Amino acid sequence: MICTAAGVVYSSALKQRCKQLRMMLSLIGEVSSEIRYSAVPLPELMRELSEKCSYRDLAFLGKVCEGTEHGMTVQDAWTRAVETASFLNENDREILYDVGGRLGESDTDGQLSMLSQAEEMLSRSLTEAEADCARRAGAILRVWTLCGIGAGMVII
Repeated sequence: MICTAAGVVYSSALKQRCKQLRMMLSLIGEVSSEIRYSAVPLPELMRELSEKCSYRDLAFLGKVCEGTEHGMTVQDAWTRAVETASFLNENDREILYDVGGRLGESDTDGQLSMLSQAEEMLSRSLTEAEADCARRAGAILRVWTLCGIGAGMVII
């Protein structure tokens, strides 16, 4: 039973990475749109986005807002949120660190270009994560279930 639960946990972690990357892609797309069409300051933009129901499950954005409410810049709050984001691999984190470090640094065109590049890289990461999930999630669950059955037979 415990082995099956472990398999579910590991399998679900692969699925959670895909979910987190989808939400991050959506967030970056929306940030890009807001930068293009409005002149909302970054802290206010992050707060507005965090209040949308589509981002309620994105703890990352909540941590960014929490940091800005405690006097941090959006860049610093973003970087700290990346450090604590769950289910992301090192490549995903590097992309997000880069976004956070350059967010708000240049003019509108520079911001849009940087965000577009980040979207492309995160899209590739999502494609890779989905392929990895499809390939490994079921296998992980089966292996851990078989381990549990094997352990049960050894105990008996």
